[in-house]
Amino acid sequence: MTERGEATKKRLVDAAARVFAERGYGGATTKEIARAAGVAEGTIYRHFADKRELFAAVFKDRSAADLEAAVKLPSLAGTRTVRENVLFLVKAIEDIEREVVPLLVAAPVSVDAQPIPAQAVPSLAPLVAYLEAEQRIGRVRRDIDARAAAFALFAVPFAAVALGRLPWARTAVSWEDVRAAVEAALDGILPPR
Repeated sequence: MTERGEATKKRLVDAAARVFAERGYGGATTKEIARAAGVAEGTIYRHFADKRELFAAVFKDRSAADLEAAVKLPSLAGTRTVRENVLFLVKAIEDIEREVVPLLVAAPVSVDAQPIPAQAVPSLAPLVAYLEAEQRIGRVRRDIDARAAAFALFAVPFAAVALGRLPWARTAVSWEDVRAAVEAALDGILPPR
């Protein structure tokens, strides 16, 4: 594909992400997506077979890097600091909650139309495996329950984004608020300095 074609495809994916998040899958039309991207409706079909394929491309684009971060976390044990590694994951989870969850809500409901793979939503498993690996090398307290600690750390970015979505919320929760909550949780699981 040419550079221009790639740029057009990216514009379509970005526009579709906005339209799907605002209107839902069923309410979004290819005409509206094309208008939001600043192209003719037929341009969509030069890049995607149908609306479902475009939706899958949007989902993949919005989740790929963040899901990769979650999956590779256990391999980071013993590298950088535990704080840096956990904050790296928490940021990825926060991004997933902000960018991907609205797409999950917009997704088609019939099983045969569902373009979202099951592994698209992060699980606790990589964080539990990471904390257990860090326990084995002494960088996380051995007396803590890794699963409970993972749950507490995992909950922070979800709660932050959910609080920001409340209709009466005056402002979104900032990254500094999220970071402070993670730091407080880490203080309970890391060995004393």
